[in-house]
Amino acid sequence: MVKKGIALIIALLVVFLVFGCSKADKKDSEQLVLDESEGPVDIVFWYAISGSKGEVFKGLVDKFNSSQDRIQVEGIFSGKYAETAQKVTAALASKTLPNGGIIPAGPIFTGQYGNYKVLDYMEKDADFDMSDFYDGIWDYGKYDGKICVIPYNISTPVMYYNKDLFKESGLDPDSPPATWDELLETAKAITKDVDGDGVMDIWGYNVKDTKWIFKAFLMQNGNEIIDISTKTPLFTEKSGIETAEFWKKMIDQKAMPAGLHNIAEDMFLGGQLGILMASSSRIASWMGKTEFELAAAFLPKGKHFAVPIGGAVQALFPSGDENEDIATYMFMKWLSEPENLAELSVNTGYIPPRKAVLEEQSVKNFLEDSPMFKVAFEQLKYASSYWHFNEMGTMDSLIWEALEKIEIEGFEADAAMEWLSNELKTEIEANE
Repeated sequence: MVKKGIALIIALLVVFLVFGCSKADKKDSEQLVLDESEGPVDIVFWYAISGSKGEVFKGLVDKFNSSQDRIQVEGIFSGKYAETAQKVTAALASKTLPNGGIIPAGPIFTGQYGNYKVLDYMEKDADFDMSDFYDGIWDYGKYDGKICVIPYNISTPVMYYNKDLFKESGLDPDSPPATWDELLETAKAITKDVDGDGVMDIWGYNVKDTKWIFKAFLMQNGNEIIDISTKTPLFTEKSGIETAEFWKKMIDQKAMPAGLHNIAEDMFLGGQLGILMASSSRIASWMGKTEFELAAAFLPKGKHFAVPIGGAVQALFPSGDENEDIATYMFMKWLSEPENLAELSVNTGYIPPRKAVLEEQSVKNFLEDSPMFKVAFEQLKYASSYWHFNEMGTMDSLIWEALEKIEIEGFEADAAMEWLSNELKTEIEANE
């Protein structure tokens, strides 16, 4: 695929757009003209990327602005994911949306409102290769099965483990568990009451984001979470109950502590936990900084390997000014160029959503120097997502409560899944 760099933006005064989903499948063309009669087009672009990673994104905004004089982007940090979601919700109500942004759960704020404008542009754009994006990642950008945003800073959960604790437990530090059964037995072998007071001092396994990991287990066991066409929860299917039973078994057999997920990361970094499942974005923060030998591996498989996609997406919010919308799309397209995605990836650890990025020399060097990142990149072939729907935020909260019922309140797996399904059904029906 021919690289397009910054010079492409300068050349895009008139863009010929052609219908279709790939370069080889385009229909009748039409002209899209960026009107420069009043000078540069100014757009406002929010981004929910914080800390040092946010500085990297800000640097990309500055790079785009200095590369040409047709479009000027005002990048505004909108807070972390939860705060940004609240701001976008308020802006929708008050009609004060920015032109676009890096937004969590973007399809909820675009497709749900009938906003598929970025798809219209992409399908007409002969230079935007939609087929270069991973299919599973496109699913993360859909509402009711239709693409409404562009995936951007992507992450997946990976399995981190403490090689030192593996060695101390008589386990092979170069052979992490690859199946659910192996995960259970490995975690049990690591769990120890060091001082004999009846309280476990070292645990074998824990998770930071219970909702995300439980959904990963569901997917690994062949459960699709929800029938999106009817909005029917699928937790009470055999595959869902089996998943909850395995979760309960991890608790009952002292492989995972009950109700301590909020301190899972502290336990792991403190050397009190053998295995932690958490976001791939942690690799950049932890690599070379732990007091033990850190390693990462694929999530162990159930019936098959599967990992859920997380992160944020690029959303375009139509402003009523076609010129601003065109300018916003041009900036989003520039951010999606392989060399610019590569710059984001090697400096933040986010997983690039398109295949061509892996051919960038900077990424090849990065993976050579940072082999743990290969796990997150290679695991992408098993990544997927269910389509967004309005009650998915409520669903995540209910999953957390259902797992708490299993871990703390002693619910059986089938009862907890039935409670979860009924509560989610009630929420969905209330919104219809």
